[in-house]
Amino acid sequence: MTDFMPRDGKPTKSEAPFVARPIIIISSHVMAGAVGNRAAAFTLERMGFPVWEVPTVIMPWHPGHGPSTIQKIDPALFASSLEDLARHPEFASVSAIYSGYLGSLEQVEAIAALVDSYKQANPDGLYFCDPVIGDKEGLYMKEAIAVAIRDQLIPRADIISPNRFELNWLTGSEESNNNGLIEQARKLGRKTTLITSAFALMRNAIANLLIHAEETGKPPLPIMCEHPAIPNPQNGTGDMMASLFLGHKLSGASDELALKKASSGVLEVVTRSANMGYRDLEVARFSDRFHTPMAMVNMRQIGAGPQLTAVRRPPKKPEPLN
Repeated sequence: MTDFMPRDGKPTKSEAPFVARPIIIISSHVMAGAVGNRAAAFTLERMGFPVWEVPTVIMPWHPGHGPSTIQKIDPALFASSLEDLARHPEFASVSAIYSGYLGSLEQVEAIAALVDSYKQANPDGLYFCDPVIGDKEGLYMKEAIAVAIRDQLIPRADIISPNRFELNWLTGSEESNNNGLIEQARKLGRKTTLITSAFALMRNAIANLLIHAEETGKPPLPIMCEHPAIPNPQNGTGDMMASLFLGHKLSGASDELALKKASSGVLEVVTRSANMGYRDLEVARFSDRFHTPMAMVNMRQIGAGPQLTAVRRPPKKPEPLN
């Protein structure tokens, strides 16, 4: 559990990795269900982080549940609201900005400006871009918005979390194995890339693949986390995965541990929600799984050579006495 921010809002450097400072969440908002902001903001608040929540579109429910009224946010008002946030007295103490689904080209430009202001105010702050642009069925949005996310937001991000389709679209490729995904991810040049729906090595499993950029010398080996696939999972698993990973990382966990705990937490919530017949992720009902998930997941390094095992020879039999 993270500690809350001191009253003066200015934690010391030694405290910073463990102090729950505000996170700005910019994504879609649904009135019912747990996707977009509803999944990410609640998850991070349950982990102890104050959240500044910015809706990009407002919908009664996830589009997968059927047609509904979509409220689009006025571009000028959206940009003005982000400018206001940049003038907030505690803006420099924000620990991360997270962006997900966007509803217009103007929103991309406003977020890029906000990130630039944020990096000036807090050079050590994180920008996490979840490029929610589509899946194997195609793009969720107009191509011009996806292009703007690729060209303006991805280059500004410290961490990105595309699914497999999104990574292929962002890089103009069509990779069919994890080595190809790793190669394309490194071409994007982000410090950390978390690919959801990577190619699992276990049967009937799904995988999340964590890739780090090369900093000095040989890049660290990518890490994969696998677990059994749940048939017909609820919507919002990508939002929850990204927010759990970010929350654990900001709480001081290593990237490997953050990946493990986030994957395990998502698996538990999805499994419990599915077993009880819920239509949406029951993030509130099973939020205790965010901190201490118990679901078993399999961790492995990609590209690691076989480990050598020392063979202990049996002791020599004593010579018979004459």
